[in-house]
Amino acid sequence: MLSDRRLRTFLRRWRRRYPGPVPWVDDRANKAARRSEAAWLEQFAGRSSLKRREVKALVGWRFDDVATEQQLALRGLDDWGHARRCVKKALGATSPTDALDCLLGERGGIAGWRPAMASALLAACRPDRYAVVDERALRALAGLGVVTPVTADGVDPGDWWPYLRACRDLARRSGLPLRSVAQALWAAAEESPKLPADDRPARRGTAAHQR
Repeated sequence: MLSDRRLRTFLRRWRRRYPGPVPWVDDRANKAARRSEAAWLEQFAGRSSLKRREVKALVGWRFDDVATEQQLALRGLDDWGHARRCVKKALGATSPTDALDCLLGERGGIAGWRPAMASALLAACRPDRYAVVDERALRALAGLGVVTPVTADGVDPGDWWPYLRACRDLARRSGLPLRSVAQALWAAAEESPKLPADDRPARRGTAAHQR
């Protein structure tokens, strides 16, 4: 098992590389980008409902470089009355899985919405409770031996609770905010084969253990 000190060093190192974990983007540029992103996201923190233009802005933020996913998520807002109710219900939910389910298209939520977009909205509005889940962060957690993704490609709804629980645990052990942990995992994804070993067994979560 990684010591808390080693884990903190690892997460802080990779958080500095977010959002541009490439050799030609230095830590100073990344820090400026994080500050800008955090300032923009602040408008959503603590909200119990959102306007259509605000949800569209979050879709653009989450999928700024994935046009097909962006278009799919935006189409779900065509029925704004239903989408607005889903968002309000999700932000009022106390269970992480209930909150995600309120937004997932396959579970009666917003058409075309998958875990990546649903978790992005939750993380923007409840940054102390939720983190954005995506394939990159899951890959990093798998490299740490903390979580085994449900599928080898993409994000399954079943990944949500194990992922979130792992991020919360890492935040507690490292002393970093939940958002910083998710950012570090995202940045570290391409180094997953070289991640420091963690001999803790992969865990699966159930709704009964959520809080």
